[in-house]
Amino acid sequence: MFRLTTAVRRRAFSTKSLTLVEKKKEFVHDYSVLPSSLQYRLPENEVPIEEAKKTIRLNANVLKTVLEEGGVESLKYQKNLASFLEYPLTNSKKLSRRRERPRACKMLTRDFIEDSLYNPNYGYFSKEAEIFHPAKPFDYKNLKSQEDFMAHWLKAYDKYDHENEPSNEAKEQRITRPSLQLWHTPTELFQPYYGEALARYLLVNYKLTQYPYNDLIIYEMGGGNGTLMLNILNYIRERQPDVYARTKYKIIEISGRLAEKQKQSAIELRLKAEGGDHKDKVEIINKSIFEWKEVVSDPCFFIGLEVFDNFAHDVVKYDINTQQPHQGYVLIDQNGDMREYFSPRLDGWTEAFLTLREEGRYPVLHAPGPRLWGQHPLEKPVFYNQMKNSLNPLRAELSDSEYIPSRLLQFFLILKEKFPEHRLLASDFHSLPDSSPGYMSPVVQTMLNDRMVTTDSYMVLQGYFDIMFPTDFELMKDMYRQVVGKICKTSTHREFLEQWSDIDATTTKTGENPMLDLYVNASFMLS
Repeated sequence: MFRLTTAVRRRAFSTKSLTLVEKKKEFVHDYSVLPSSLQYRLPENEVPIEEAKKTIRLNANVLKTVLEEGGVESLKYQKNLASFLEYPLTNSKKLSRRRERPRACKMLTRDFIEDSLYNPNYGYFSKEAEIFHPAKPFDYKNLKSQEDFMAHWLKAYDKYDHENEPSNEAKEQRITRPSLQLWHTPTELFQPYYGEALARYLLVNYKLTQYPYNDLIIYEMGGGNGTLMLNILNYIRERQPDVYARTKYKIIEISGRLAEKQKQSAIELRLKAEGGDHKDKVEIINKSIFEWKEVVSDPCFFIGLEVFDNFAHDVVKYDINTQQPHQGYVLIDQNGDMREYFSPRLDGWTEAFLTLREEGRYPVLHAPGPRLWGQHPLEKPVFYNQMKNSLNPLRAELSDSEYIPSRLLQFFLILKEKFPEHRLLASDFHSLPDSSPGYMSPVVQTMLNDRMVTTDSYMVLQGYFDIMFPTDFELMKDMYRQVVGKICKTSTHREFLEQWSDIDATTTKTGENPMLDLYVNASFMLS
């Protein structure tokens, strides 16, 4: 796991006078223990701090007792439980007002992840992330093959390499800028054809269900560089000018830096528009969707491309004997070290998710039929979990982790209450390579020395890592039905594009189609 190192000060001795020159001690982090190595389990009922210091011992067995008595600070469960009770509980909203990363506090896992990604002062998307944008669209008809496309794609990265070169002064000081956190999206890679496919879908469904009684109102959450907005509006203006005249496009963007880019794209669109005053065509709203207060009663389309994967998740573990769920917390001590605690007390969103899943079409705890050896922690045989616990008592009789999309569930409720007449058009990843341990676990990655580095824990230095989760689209389709009360369907990335895109425009000379062949681990969700 990538971590920032801390210099260790040493004591200096004078061999002549035998006097000790004392220097101020500096705390030394114990990097032999990862934040996810230990599972601190909390009791059913909280007890006074002094009582916790004296009496609480979790899962005592011979091996664990030996480790505890060995003097390793991180294994002193009584002290760690007392620390959990002593430290105040905070959340991502409170942390958004801070300029420095928090210490001496605790928070739910989803608040830690949201703070890591979206804190306006040190969050990943506030300062590190850059979205790849080619200078011009790729000319697929003149590309020999998909391999040729990949070569042109890599060549398009040259401008970012040049922009990220350290200055001569930095080179002399042996200081370089952090590696550029560059990530790509199908919207940018396959512009304008990808956006035009979505525009066709929007136009057809608008004409079938809303035209001519309502305007075409489009909301996009997380608009990136504003490229999708440009591609959709350009296509509507060229193909359906009468619809374009009554079209409004609104982007809801949490990142102030990306919101500025989108405003520049809107200006570019207005400059290209022929005739008329289009200043009211586009609106950039710089706020989080989770802070949305206004009720939009008009029918609208709501677009969300590759935003579910960066919605904050909670982590849950289950008692291997009783199957009782325990919710994860992150405790950050006064030295900045992180620990993961699990409490049987569930917050409202976690409890709601687990309840809806059991009441829906894909229950886990009360699944019908014989239980097979599945991927979910509750689908593992009891003897298997007990054996793992006996070999590693630090598991505290808890299962492997499950990551649940509590923020996505909250987003569905916002759609129901604030956008009651919406139609959802969303796409994201249903699976991710190189994910960390656990069920529906994230990929935690960063660019270091121009190489992608992954780690096996989400508890990393806030703001330096992208934390991406896969989406279980069939389960989310069912939860959308339960929460919003509307039916939606899912399709693979390829199926959607085969129906709505101009396939010939992205086909190479050999007949290969990068837009169809890439992103095979992505799906669409349509209501």
